[in-house]
Amino acid sequence: MSEFSPECVAFITGAGSGIGRAVALRLVADGIKNVALIDLIEAHLADIAAKIVELDPSIEVLKIGADCSKEYQVDSAVEKTVATFGRLDICFNGAGIPGTIARTADMNSDNLDAVLGVNLKGVWYCERAQIRQMLKQELRPVTTGLPLKTRGTILNVASVSGSLAISRVSPYVMSKHGVLGLTKTDAKDYAPDGIRVNAISPGWVKTEISKMLWDSPNSNAVAARAPMARWGLPEEIAYTASFLLSDKSSFITGTSVEVDGGYTAC
Repeated sequence: MSEFSPECVAFITGAGSGIGRAVALRLVADGIKNVALIDLIEAHLADIAAKIVELDPSIEVLKIGADCSKEYQVDSAVEKTVATFGRLDICFNGAGIPGTIARTADMNSDNLDAVLGVNLKGVWYCERAQIRQMLKQELRPVTTGLPLKTRGTILNVASVSGSLAISRVSPYVMSKHGVLGLTKTDAKDYAPDGIRVNAISPGWVKTEISKMLWDSPNSNAVAARAPMARWGLPEEIAYTASFLLSDKSSFITGTSVEVDGGYTAC
């Protein structure tokens, strides 16, 4: 049985690689038939779109090249999605950058601006545009058969660094703390309107962004920081993301789910 209704429209930023790509594939596997893929790199968009169509030619895919740190590009991406599909139901805000690795005193302020621009302001731009659209939509029944209704669901990518200190990446840590604050605030503000907002906080996951760590002699030492003592896979994050975006999580809002092999338990 599909986790999502046939009319459900998904909007995914950072869809071209890593966790965003895995989430796009997972949502399609779980029943999404209409999906907007947003990424800065056109080649990545073309690749993931082709993969989705290969899996199921009936799926409607919209590719949008956009820089989530640019307010007008985010607004335009949401407008294009609604113009194509007529609505917006589930949103995964996964675009992000790591920034420079250095202690604060050794950093250029341009790094701060770049990281906060994508990881925090970009998520804020996305949420604002998404919520504005969801508020225009009528409440719809949830797919679980329970006597409940929803206008939409938003899932932001935070990180274990949103609740812990990670050395030598202060702008990144700042941005992820901010994402958690944004998530909680908007969850509280828009719960009465039938909109849920949550965050997912990955631990050490094998993606292109983290390749400098997992593809290095220090890989095992990094993984050993978590009780499960291994690197996570993007697909493992995607399974949890799909649940949080589905109506099966209808009583969950304003929280962050850590998918980290126990890292934050230590």
